[in-house]
Amino acid sequence: MRPYLLNGHSRPLTYVMFNRDGDLLFTCGKDKKVNVWYSSNGERIGTYDGHNGVVWCLDVTYDSKRLITAGADECCKVFDMETGEQLAEIKEKGPCRWVQWCRKPNDQNKVVVARDRFSEAKGPAAISIWKVGSSADDDRDDEDGAGPKSTRILEITDLPSKTTTVHWGAYDETLVSSHEDGLLVVWDVFTGTPVWEIQAHDASIPSMCLSEDRYLCLTACKDASAKLWDLLNKKCVKEYKTDRGLNACSISPRYNARENKRYHILLGGGQSAEEVTTTAAGEGKFQALLYHMVFAEELGSVKGHFGPINTIAFMPGGDGYASGGEEGYVRLHHFDESYWSNKYYD
Repeated sequence: MRPYLLNGHSRPLTYVMFNRDGDLLFTCGKDKKVNVWYSSNGERIGTYDGHNGVVWCLDVTYDSKRLITAGADECCKVFDMETGEQLAEIKEKGPCRWVQWCRKPNDQNKVVVARDRFSEAKGPAAISIWKVGSSADDDRDDEDGAGPKSTRILEITDLPSKTTTVHWGAYDETLVSSHEDGLLVVWDVFTGTPVWEIQAHDASIPSMCLSEDRYLCLTACKDASAKLWDLLNKKCVKEYKTDRGLNACSISPRYNARENKRYHILLGGGQSAEEVTTTAAGEGKFQALLYHMVFAEELGSVKGHFGPINTIAFMPGGDGYASGGEEGYVRLHHFDESYWSNKYYD
């Protein structure tokens, strides 16, 4: 399995993701850049410019027409995915840490945004839901200082601690958030009140991933463990122990496929960035780890990064993955024939 090594960032990667069709890979990092690549050969197609700080997160609509990015410059920007033109801007009251489109395939006009607290004068950290209008809507600026076609619908400020990720729950009726103190919280999107919460880990949860139906939730923690949660029954169903602090996780979309099922998850992390210069790549434990979702056994590891893995994502078809590291490289892998033919990986 020979990877494509993508060198389009000069600083650490913060987020990688594929569009729903799986033919495009999007990456962002601490160098203000947002890049788009062909997932088949790693060729860079273009960039989306406009942020003046770290770009922490991004998301693309199911129809691959609009891209939204969340930046430390206190705004989220909406781009036309094909032309790179900026369509709208959401101005927040602090650095934007996370953003995600709602999951209604034919009506993706809302986003959830998580912002950090910047100063007492600007207000507390919050999770907000915004409505982003279509290009046919009239331009307007609302009282929250949003750019064209953006309106805040909900704001949740009563947070237990700093928010690391927020995902739309089943049927877009809830929000699922992970926090720096290890708490996992499910929120009602209509009232903004917590439905239930649980102390998922004893340390920060840098990454969280939901299954396609949004009933399973995988959390990766700095305490060197990952856990699989049943959100419907509010319980942990599996725990995965590793020998390194984790920064990233991803659930294989083939776990519920009709053919060639693969009950697999990917985990990534490694030695903290400030200690990397004092150890060799092998000692830093920068490999991507492949685990069996049901048996919680490590099936293999993929080396290559020479810094901690900050973000990782399966391809929508489950036939490969991409990972982004602290060293600024993206590694794009396509699984070879042995992944599908070897019974060891079933």
